[in-house]
Amino acid sequence: MPSPTGTIRKARFGPYELDFRAGELRKNGYRIRLQDQPLQVLALLLEHPSEVVTREELRQRLWPTDTFVDFDHGLNNAINRLRDALNDSADAPRFIETLPRRGYRFLAEVRNEAPSVPSTIAASSSENRVNELGVKTVVTISADDATHSVARQDRPKKAWFAAAGAGFGALLLGLAFVWRASLSHAAPVHIQSIAVLPFENLSSNSEQDYLADGMTEALTTELARLSALRVVSRTSTKVYRGTKKSLPEVAKELQVDAIVEGAVIRSGDRVRIDAQLILAGTDRHLWAKGYERKLDDVVALQSELAQAIADEIHIRVTPEERARLAAVPSVNAEAYEAYLKGRFLWNERTEKGISRAVDFFEEAIAKDPGYAPAYSGLADSYSLLGFYGVLPPKEAYSRAQTAATKALQIDPSLAEAHVSRAEAVCALEWNWPEAESELKRAIELNSNYDTAYRKYSNYLIGMGRSDEAIAAAKKALELDHLSITLGTHLAWIQYLARNYDLAAAQYEKTLDLSPNYARAHRDFALTLAEEGRYEDALREIQKGIEFSDRSPLMLKVLGYVYAKSGKKREARNVLRELREMSRTRYVSPFDLAVVHAALGEKDAAFSYLEKACDDRAGQLIWLNVHPLLDSLRRDPRFANLVSRVGLPKAEPANLSATSAEHSQ
Repeated sequence: MPSPTGTIRKARFGPYELDFRAGELRKNGYRIRLQDQPLQVLALLLEHPSEVVTREELRQRLWPTDTFVDFDHGLNNAINRLRDALNDSADAPRFIETLPRRGYRFLAEVRNEAPSVPSTIAASSSENRVNELGVKTVVTISADDATHSVARQDRPKKAWFAAAGAGFGALLLGLAFVWRASLSHAAPVHIQSIAVLPFENLSSNSEQDYLADGMTEALTTELARLSALRVVSRTSTKVYRGTKKSLPEVAKELQVDAIVEGAVIRSGDRVRIDAQLILAGTDRHLWAKGYERKLDDVVALQSELAQAIADEIHIRVTPEERARLAAVPSVNAEAYEAYLKGRFLWNERTEKGISRAVDFFEEAIAKDPGYAPAYSGLADSYSLLGFYGVLPPKEAYSRAQTAATKALQIDPSLAEAHVSRAEAVCALEWNWPEAESELKRAIELNSNYDTAYRKYSNYLIGMGRSDEAIAAAKKALELDHLSITLGTHLAWIQYLARNYDLAAAQYEKTLDLSPNYARAHRDFALTLAEEGRYEDALREIQKGIEFSDRSPLMLKVLGYVYAKSGKKREARNVLRELREMSRTRYVSPFDLAVVHAALGEKDAAFSYLEKACDDRAGQLIWLNVHPLLDSLRRDPRFANLVSRVGLPKAEPANLSATSAEHSQ
């Protein structure tokens, strides 16, 4: 971000310093996170301290006439962000004074530092480029840290400027080559892990948040396809939306080498995306670029961004990965918008949100029947609706399987669709070998896809391969180590492996991060019950119910703990509530079977388990290992159930003598 006149290297005012060439604002030596447009406003104001900088001058500097934008909103947004960064106030300004309908004036004393290299050399270190909108940009090479920063420049006002002599142009290019060569001996950058922080929505409408979230998730997914790079999942990075933490702090918490930041603004069918890559430990800018595209070109842009970042950090990209990045299908703009809205709602992980997501995915498919991710999103939604019991599992998983199969017919390289198909194959067909094959293929296609490892761990524990299951669950959490979902899942796998002490420790760790996470309280209650800590278990499940609704999944655990602790009357009250609930919504027979088993009512328990098989309840994958069913294992009817489901004949590895005695 060179100064407008090119004569200032750094400008200091109060405790702040703006480095024009690095494009960085610092306070007492610490970098302040600020987007490109507020930085550009500050640069122009610092060039003219105590003078009025008109709104028209700012418009010409930041938004040339052929750039689409809501100017008033954009400028006000940039000024507000700048004031926030400077801890300034419009009512009692220390730095930026507003002159209504005219412009702005910088009030504080400014101390300027001139460039340390001849202006001819500084000029030679720039490459003039024109984007597809005809807006000229300049990529400036900084001698201090050999980093690149992109800043928008005004279009030339003189025709002769665009027709500069060939000899002079050759001289500039030659000097730029020499300048770059002098930087080639800088210490190489080693980046093996990266996180994409939530993109900012700079549009005037907060309803466009789904677009910024969609851009974040799409770029994360594209980068995650690169096997040489560890990419932190969106569920860990989303907590940093609007954070005041420094990038080194964020990187340390996420355990990554680099950070990608970005912003999105939309006007009509046009979208502008600004992104920058930062070496997190030193706050060093490695790369930055702005793009303006039509909405239906944004899908291709995500792959372009991922490729540009991969090239910048010099990671190994396999031929297959490069081919996948290049082979980006076109998509109808309205279909893509509907898809982004669907994913936005799906990520809420609520029954209402997922039900609405189905509508948007179906809308996307109707507008573009060849868009594979929309089918994958639909499959994921139906799988969750089946698991939550919003729809009967057989119906939900059947729809999921159809959608996932269609997605793979269109794009066999879609890892998400392989996972969706694996889950449906497990539940509908009990085809365990095919399910494992699909899960392994998903991991091959995207080694950073934490959901693939999570689902694979479910499969492995169900097959009695507990050590492999724990390793897969740990791998998922490693990829997204701040995820409360994955933390709870690792504890769940430890619970199914009968490692109750390890499960309890992991639940406590997860609840330290998110004390109101209902699922962790619910599952922790089961672990405590197996340890005989019934009062503690009741407190946990009551918290789970308090922080959620009284869903069948919650009531099942409440009834089980009541029964195990000898409170049979209370357990039967829960059974009555579940049966009453089944009049208006689906309640899994598996949930009823669990409570009857804990009450010692085996005939009723087996009757409901048979119905659960008919319904294709998803929990049947854990039939061989689930502690809730220990009291039934010695009954011949249990072996028949295992055979019907097609699971290998196996005993849980750590089934205690006490459990065996209780099962008589």
